[in-house]
Amino acid sequence: MYSVVIVAAGSGVRTGLGYNKIFYKIKDKNLIEYSVRKFVNDKEFTEIIIVVSKEDLKEVRNIFSNPKIKYVIGGSSRQKSVFNGLSLVNEEKVFIHDSARPNLSVEDIQKLKKSLVKNNAVILYTPVKDSIIKYNEDKLVEYLDRNSIALVQTPQVFNSVLIKKAHSLAIKSKKVYTDDASLFRNELNEKVVLIEGSEFNFKATTKSDLLLLEELL
Repeated sequence: MYSVVIVAAGSGVRTGLGYNKIFYKIKDKNLIEYSVRKFVNDKEFTEIIIVVSKEDLKEVRNIFSNPKIKYVIGGSSRQKSVFNGLSLVNEEKVFIHDSARPNLSVEDIQKLKKSLVKNNAVILYTPVKDSIIKYNEDKLVEYLDRNSIALVQTPQVFNSVLIKKAHSLAIKSKKVYTDDASLFRNELNEKVVLIEGSEFNFKATTKSDLLLLEELL
């Protein structure tokens, strides 16, 4: 059985909506409903922990009625929000997912479950298609080898005890990470296994992302 922590405490400023993008409506459903429902419909997930801002808590509560769903207030950063969510986790294995990735496939969830049987940390990635450069202001510095670079996605899945320990160590060291896999790898010196995911599991960051999701969902 699994827990999932869904991080929804951000503001979504870059979408230009003027409100939290988790409430953006596509086919009469809020974006967060798409992010949550795959886990609600999966009987192997016993608890779905939504990390939400204090300001949005009431509205999010009004959207859901499933007894598997729990709520916790987020922190001042994504890292702190995940830590708050992990405090409610009871299962041995936990998925950590961004609410802004509403087009996660059931197939990718199953691939992560399968890999987690033999590993303590597994993440989704997609290969880079374009040429990648390093630059400084308006000057090209160098080209990077795209064959050794990938885009990281969520969910990222972990042994619950170990990811909780890693987050506690990060608090003590006062280090800030961009995602949970890098935190896990650096704080525990543990390996992270990679699984190729779907390019359609992208993060809704801009208005154009939302328009594309309207076609996909």
